[in-house]
Formats: sequence, structure tokens, C-alpha cells
Amino acid sequence: MIAVRSLVWVLGALCGIAWWAISLLLGAKAYGVLGNYPVTGAVAGACAGVAMTALSIPVYRLPSPGALLWYSPLSVYAAIGLYGALVFAIRSILNDFHPDQIRWAVGAQSVIGMWWGVTMLVPLFITVHLLAHANHRLLRIAHAGLVGTRQG
Repeated sequence: MIAVRSLVWVLGALCGIAWWAISLLLGAKAYGVLGNYPVTGAVAGACAGVAMTALSIPVYRLPSPGALLWYSPLSVYAAIGLYGALVFAIRSILNDFHPDQIRWAVGAQSVIGMWWGVTMLVPLFITVHLLAHANHRLLRIAHAGLVGTRQG
């Protein structure tokens, strides 16, 4: 029963890691968002995935499937902010900054840059928002399956 109940949380973490992989494909490493250790993004992605799953469960419980249409775009910006904050926290713990960098500015620039990218770059905007909607549909189906079996 516990193993079935944790399926949604594991799936949320895996989705977060998948988003990290997508960020790598879109150039996160080239822009220095992740610092010297790319695994920073995987850890931050998993944590952000679990946190966003927890924040999203009330929306998954809404009876209207249209709820995801308004929620998905909002969740993209929230997830980016959370992911950026987690990457910054991990990099701070690891002291993964160049000596001449202003730490808070590096963290803020990363988040603002990602927000700008998913807002202003139309192909990126469309891709990310469609993937976010698909991500939420997957998690909603998984959550509904658990609720339907009375184990969620």
C-alpha cells in the first residue's frame, strides 16, 4: 500500500529529472546555470518535481479537465523559480561559484533568464508549455488511479 501511494511522488521526481534533461538540451550547461556539477540540476530537478507534484495535487482533484489549461502555464513559471532557487542553494552549499561572481546575481540571473526564454522565444514557449501540460496530465492520471483504488 505504501509503495503504491509513493508512485505519484516517485513519478514527480522522475518528471523533475526529465525537466533537468530538457534544460540541458536547451543549453542550461552552456549558460552556466548549473555550475561545475551537472548533477546539481538532477538533484534540484527531482526536488522541484516532488514539490510541484505536492502543489499540483489540489488542481488534479478538480473535476474539470480544463483546469490544467490555466494551471500548466502558471506551473511552468513556479517550477522555474523553485528549480532556480534549489540550484542556487545547492551551488551555495558546494561553494560552486567563481570568486569574481556575485552569488545572488548568478541565482537571480538564472531564473530571470529561464523565465525570459519560456516567455519570449516562441518555439521554446510552445514546446515547454505543451510538455508541461502533458506532464500534468500524466501526473493527474497517476493520482486519479491511486484515488480510484482508495490508496491515494
